[in-house]
Amino acid sequence: MGKVYDQAYYKRALEGGEAVSAIAKDIGVFNILPHEILKPYISNYSILFPVKNMLSEKYTLIPNASGTLSFAYDGKSIKGELWGASSRINIIGSEANNYKFLLLVEFNPCGLYQFTSFNQKEIADTRIDLDTVNKSLNTSLCNAIDQAIDANDLANGLNTTFLSHMGDAYQTNTIVRLTRKIHDTNGFLHIKELSLSEHYSERHLNRLFCHYIGMNVKLFSRIVRINNAIEQMKNSKSRCALISQQLGYYDQSHFINDFKAICGVSPRQYLKNMSDFSN
Repeated sequence: MGKVYDQAYYKRALEGGEAVSAIAKDIGVFNILPHEILKPYISNYSILFPVKNMLSEKYTLIPNASGTLSFAYDGKSIKGELWGASSRINIIGSEANNYKFLLLVEFNPCGLYQFTSFNQKEIADTRIDLDTVNKSLNTSLCNAIDQAIDANDLANGLNTTFLSHMGDAYQTNTIVRLTRKIHDTNGFLHIKELSLSEHYSERHLNRLFCHYIGMNVKLFSRIVRINNAIEQMKNSKSRCALISQQLGYYDQSHFINDFKAICGVSPRQYLKNMSDFSN
């Protein structure tokens, strides 16, 4: 069994200056950043060493309009899965606790398209065996994980694989730029404004977002708004009424309705059980 499957190795790597940062090293969660060229498309590589009851059975992933590749090691073999861009919650606690090692390639919005080149709307909110949709990518990534001798070697193997599987970035970079415009307004840039500034029709913008991200502009913007709200709720003791006002909502009830639609619970319920959620 290689070092990449050894949690103790990552704790030592933190002290040795390797390409690893700790999110929560005491419970075995580590991060590796991608190559600079990949950063517009890949957010990070997350490494988890689940232990019994590390995550509650209700542990829930909040939608972030992005895709993920997961690689799970059960002590015998690695299985790669593709998770389409999320617009609905995913409850994963009981499943994740069963693995010895998990590597998650967490994409930025539109990032998954850069390496798969198929209509993201068709795979949104689905989980698919990566081997069935892109055998070459799955084999290369599984080999990079299994053959890595240390954290730097793992990072290099992942980066080399993704760099060699990148498609034409011209159109993708256009979509990335549009998503950044929406992020810069905390999700409150109306499609009419985006249409005027970019000289695209609203219909064409929705077509582009569905194809490259997996959802229309309105849903994407709503997810951006709620994820921004969650970050404020994590880092602030402000009441929901103040947060909704700071984020630009018309009133608190609109904010609560948006929050429930994306997270499945009210802001109050989220704050009460914050450790059961991840965004």
